[in-house]
Amino acid sequence: MFTLLGAVLTAALIVAIVGRVGTGSTSGGSGDRSGTTPAFDVGPAAQRAASIARDGPLLYPDPRGGTRDIFVQHLGDARWVAFEARVSGAPRQCVLRWEHADRRFVDPCDGRVYPADGAGLVAYAAEVNDKKRVIVDLSRPGPS
Repeated sequence: MFTLLGAVLTAALIVAIVGRVGTGSTSGGSGDRSGTTPAFDVGPAAQRAASIARDGPLLYPDPRGGTRDIFVQHLGDARWVAFEARVSGAPRQCVLRWEHADRRFVDPCDGRVYPADGAGLVAYAAEVNDKKRVIVDLSRPGPS
């Protein structure tokens, strides 16, 4: 029963966050998701950190409207990371699964395990700006 309730609450949180991203919340504030704004605003750092501590990393469908889904993870203090939610070239149904108790990701398609910081996956710069909001820069993917 608690697992089902947790899953429902997590799904509701993801829907709410996706709705916020879908309204055009970008670092430039213009709402342009055509590729001219390479970063997006994840939201208030303190709120997102609390949510991640409670429910695990935030999963975003591609904020630019494509198929590049990402996780945003808080690693403590001012350490934020963002990385692709599946291994490069893997089909979309292979989105990594967060195992909260073990603090790791598992690939549901092949069983590979990835650490909480997404090491081994394509990563993006993530930082807290002067307004205390988490910003992810999608313009420069690189190794985590």
